[in-house]
Amino acid sequence: MTVTNATPQDLPAMIALLKQSLGENLIPKSEGFFVWKHYQNPFGPSKVLLAREGERVIGLRAFMYWSWVSGREQIRAVRAVDTATDPAHQGKGIFRKLTMQAVDECKQEGVGLVFNSPNPISMQGYLKMGWKQAGKMPICLKPGSIFPRLFKEGAENDLLEPYRVDQAISPIGHRAFDETKGAPWHTALSKEYLQWRYHDCPVVQYGAIAQPGAYGFVFRLKRVNRFYELRICEAWTEKNDPAILREARRGLSGIVRKIRPLMVSYADSVTFMDGQSRPGRFFGPYPKGPMVTIRPLALENLDHFESFHHWKPSMGTMELF
Repeated sequence: MTVTNATPQDLPAMIALLKQSLGENLIPKSEGFFVWKHYQNPFGPSKVLLAREGERVIGLRAFMYWSWVSGREQIRAVRAVDTATDPAHQGKGIFRKLTMQAVDECKQEGVGLVFNSPNPISMQGYLKMGWKQAGKMPICLKPGSIFPRLFKEGAENDLLEPYRVDQAISPIGHRAFDETKGAPWHTALSKEYLQWRYHDCPVVQYGAIAQPGAYGFVFRLKRVNRFYELRICEAWTEKNDPAILREARRGLSGIVRKIRPLMVSYADSVTFMDGQSRPGRFFGPYPKGPMVTIRPLALENLDHFESFHHWKPSMGTMELF
């Protein structure tokens, strides 16, 4: 068995292996999705390692590059995402070998840490390789409509059509996302990032509203029993101004009135009012988000990331995609 870096020519074999190993499940496996996720990422092309037996690809491990910022400080990170092993070659340690080689290479590159949110089946494997649980992501909740809309398969496309992401972010100025000094670690927003993450995403439809010079929201709809949850993926204000806060709250209330979700979810964000106020009367935070794991690479001290003490990722940042 040999381990090599993936090339664009390997794309058909990688997609075939992902389908063979994982099936389609909730996220379709396609070349378009893989290219968007791993090669168009504004933080850089992913590190994708392949295990080969002869010419056959029998294992895959992908780490997405990411970035966390706090004021003027920046930590380059990777996100452990896709992995697949040929069913005929399971039990040979391919997953561990590829993962640890990716860890070593990223550490040599100066990458600070690796993070992910593995499922319960994979959790023990990561813990044995040096990952530790940072805790469940804190989530804030508030009631939605008193007359919530019943879930209907496929209806979210029509519900989100008036809130097109590209139209919302197009008028935003490039200085809209100036960072706050001393803020907890988070992913910096930019027009490029919002375009890639929420408009170009080929598997999920998002909605957005933005008032240039004031505020913006990116959101999606999730099924909750027979109803909808309105999930706020990103929220920002361009100034820490009470008038803008009131305007943003009115904007979110307008979305809730039109879509009529059962509930609204949100993660406290330093890009919204410097993290000092919320876009509505939310309760929490509660440890209801995904269990997140972290592992040090070139950065030895991860105290700020443990238990989310000084780490405030948005819900859109930590979504599985």
